[in-house]
Formats: sequence, C-alpha cells, structure tokens
Amino acid sequence: MSLHPMGDTAYLIILEDEMSPSLLARVQALAANLRADCLPGVVDIVPAYASVGVFYVPEEITVGRGELPWRVVSEWLERHLAGDAPVVKKPARAARSHVLPVCYGGEYGPDLEAVAKAAKLTPEAVIKFHAGETYLVAAIGFAPGFPYLLGLPKKLAAPRRTTPRLRVPAGSVAIGGEQTGVYPSETPGGWQLIGRTATRLFDPERAEPALMAQGDKVTFKSVATLPAPSPEVRDGLIKPDSDAAADGGGAFEVIKPGSLTSVQDLGRRGFGALGLGVGGALDPWAAIVANLAVGNAPDAPLLECTYVGPVLRFETPAVVALAGAEIAGRAAGRPFSLAAGEELDCSSLTKGARLYLAVAGGLRVPRKMGGAGTVMGSGFGGFEGRALKSGDRLVFDSKPGAGFAGKTWRLASPVPLVGRKETIEVRLVPGPDWARIFKRMGPGGAERAVESRRFELSAKSDRMGLRLAGEAFTVPGGEEGWSRPVVPGTVQLPPDGQPIILMAEGQTIGGYAQLGQVASVDLAKLAQARPGAEIVFRVSELSTVQQARLKIAGDMARLRVGLAMQQ
Repeated sequence: MSLHPMGDTAYLIILEDEMSPSLLARVQALAANLRADCLPGVVDIVPAYASVGVFYVPEEITVGRGELPWRVVSEWLERHLAGDAPVVKKPARAARSHVLPVCYGGEYGPDLEAVAKAAKLTPEAVIKFHAGETYLVAAIGFAPGFPYLLGLPKKLAAPRRTTPRLRVPAGSVAIGGEQTGVYPSETPGGWQLIGRTATRLFDPERAEPALMAQGDKVTFKSVATLPAPSPEVRDGLIKPDSDAAADGGGAFEVIKPGSLTSVQDLGRRGFGALGLGVGGALDPWAAIVANLAVGNAPDAPLLECTYVGPVLRFETPAVVALAGAEIAGRAAGRPFSLAAGEELDCSSLTKGARLYLAVAGGLRVPRKMGGAGTVMGSGFGGFEGRALKSGDRLVFDSKPGAGFAGKTWRLASPVPLVGRKETIEVRLVPGPDWARIFKRMGPGGAERAVESRRFELSAKSDRMGLRLAGEAFTVPGGEEGWSRPVVPGTVQLPPDGQPIILMAEGQTIGGYAQLGQVASVDLAKLAQARPGAEIVFRVSELSTVQQARLKIAGDMARLRVGLAMQQ
C-alpha cells in the first residue's frame, strides 16, 4: 500500500495489487477500520476499487506546537497501514442483488456501435455479453448513487472519450475502460454510452438514498422499451403565510433570477461513499463573510449568484449583506436595510463571477442529508432542488442581525478578487500521477512544463468543474486506470490533455489521470473567474498551502468572535 497527499485536505491510499473481489474486500475492511478509529477532524472516508480517500478539515485537526495537520493525519494513516492501529470489527451491511432493465442502443446507447466495432463484435453480441454477467459494486461515486461495477468482459473494454460530454442523460448505462456503470442523474461524463435504465439509483427522500452499496451484485436485463420513471419527489418549500412577518420571519420575491442563482451553504460532510460530494458555495470564504456581516452562523443558507445576479423584491423589512463579486452601488461586506416593497438589483456584477447574498436570519429551506444547499446535478436541496426563476418566493427566519444595519464596518473577503484582465495564479500540489505524467523529464522539468503553460477558462465550466483550454499535457497512453477518489481542487487530465479542475459539486471518484491538487484557499480565486480568464499553475509544497489555509481559517474564527461581541 502507498499513501499520497491530495492537496491540503485529503489523502489517497492505493492498495497495489491486481483487481479482484478479494482486493475489494481489503478496501472495504480498511475503510471500515478507519471509520471505527476515526481521527477527530477527518470528515469522510471514500472507498473505491483499489484505493481509499480520506478527507479532513485542517483547522479541525488537533496539532502540537509547530505541527501541521497533514503530518498528524499522515501519521494516523501510517499506523493503520502498518497494522499498528487497533482493528475494530464492525458488522457490514448485508450484500444485496439488483436487476436493472436496460434498453440498449439507439437514442439510449449512441456509442453501442462504436464499442461493438472496437471489440470486433456485432451490437447484438455486445448486448449479450454485457447483460450476461453478474457484476460486483466496487464503489459508489462520481455522482450520487453512481455504481462502479466490476466484472465487465475484457472484450468489451473501451477507452473513455477523448473529450467528455457536457450532458449524459440520467439512467445511461456506460463503459469506461474495464469498468461499467450507470449515471443516476444528468451530468457531464466521458464514458461510452450503450443503453439506458429507468431505475432510480439515488433518492434523498429514501432512508437509504443510494440504491446500491459497495459489495452488492448487479445484473442487467435487456428490454425493448423502458417503463416511465416514477414521479420524482422534489424538496418542498416551507410556504410563507400571507403575512410572512407573523412568525418573526420575512419573504422576498424573485423578479429576475439572473443567469444562475441558487440557495447554498457550506456543503455536506460524510456522504462521499454514497457519491455525494461536499457541494455548497464555490467561494466558501465569501459566503462566510456575507453571513457574518448580518449576524448569521457561517453556514446559514444564502444565495449564490453567478455572472448576472437577480433582482429581488422584499415583502417585509430585511437586513442583507453582499460578498464575493462586486456590484455597482453596493459596498461588499457591509450590512444594510431594505424596506418592505423595496427592490434589490444585483444584476450588474462589476468584478468577480459569484456574488453571495445573505439575509439576516438565514433562508428558510429544508435540510436534506445534513445540508441546505442545492445539489444542481441531482435536483435536491435548496429551493425545490433547482436554480431560482422569476416568481419564486423565498422565506427567511427571524432577524438576529438586524442591529448590525448601519454599522460602519466593512468585512473584506479573505481571498481578494482578481481583475478581468489579470492572470489568475493558483498553487498546485503534485498529485499521485505526477511521476507517471512526467516520467521522462529531468530535475525541475515537470515544474517548468506545468508553470510555463497558460490556460483560458472555458465557458463550458460549471459547478462540477472548470474546463481549461491551452497547451495540452501529454497523458500517458496504454492505461485505463481504475477510478479513484478525488476532491474539490483535483486537476484531472482526460485523454485530450486539457485540464479539468473539480469544484465544490464535483464527483467523489474519477478515472482520469490526476495532475495535482489546487490549494483549497485558491479555489475561491477560480470561483470568481469568468470565462476567458487566463489561469496559470504554480507548483507548491503541501506545508505552504496548508499554512495559507490555516491563516484564513484563523482570521475567520477571530472575526466571528469579534462580531459576536458587538451583538
């Protein structure tokens, strides 16, 4: 086994062995033991085929004087890998069997013929082989409920697409390398699509949201047509009374929604093994500042507004604050009052890409799976699981921060905005595939190869990931590696060599080569970048980027204490 840092917030454990059910059992046992002997500050453990991801919050790790969190976490993991940690036996969930009806080919499987041609088989033979196996769920990841399945006949192995699709329909059955799986929701994806199922693999309303779990068995049944999917249950909005202030709350109406406005918070923890990533605000530091400015808790639900903000009409008086991107005529980080009937126009962002709008008391939305933020890809959380639209009416709770209105302070986001014509530099910690990508380069060659490139942020970027365009990297060929855990900030290299930087709503497991990890504090810079921005990487050490995060986290903690004394 080997241990690799994934930036300043995670570690990757790779079990170096041939893929087999026995190796999968070892992965499950290691993950279960780490959970049972969990180090405080470790917030998620995600098992994959032959690897385990361990995710932690640096500022929540207890350290000695002069010690950094990454060292404490690595020592804890090394004890487990060496067999020096106590083994706690915990009963595992009993394995289950699932049969999924699949309509192969045609509009449901546009890549079936290409897969058949590459395998020198007929499409009918591909269907027969694919539906004739019993598969083992090796991991759940990429998207909530996505099963990575072990057992694909080798003759059906097919490389991932050179450039991932921007849209893969929900229910798509696909092949990626020697893996097969099912997309539970509409997402981008780079696997070859051979069919589709109507079975719902993830539902946050169920007691067990993910239909499958690691160790389950799956078979596919070829059918001529698909049944209509059962109605999807959306999160219900807590409807305001005609007099919203009667219960101490308030309300506002969306007049214009902007280009993409959604309810977010600081994300969810501990659901990576179900394929549900952290999510939440793409610029969490700005979200914290907006909430603190109106007296809210740092993780209170608020609005994230992208590129073009909304126009809102407040039905009741409110105290609000803005942070992140700047808008004309409104100071960021300063609470201000709005009267009943007053409109707030956030449509003109003069600098930055994402504006955070907090209302004193916080938005009143249901909490699902430990969070209130919208999971755009899976359609749950926030306000009815979607972006806001004209006519929506949102409620906010009582206003503990109303006394902040009129204060002379101005809270600045800890990560300064970069101008539209400025180059955005982000620190990169080398990842587990670094040596493989640059294996023919001498000392310093890899760093020069990375830092000399200039990339442009593509308009095809979203909350899942930022796509870059520029001088492509050479991705090692001849290997379709097993998918491994990833984390926000992971820089993946698909076969075309153009980097994709995973963001807050990115997948939990990915199969592309991992160039490295963007420093967690620098993700805020990327969140505030607009399409066309120039981005460069600066290779950095783990200790350096973690110290930068700890400084900002410490500043935010002290700010919260200071503001609490003002209430």
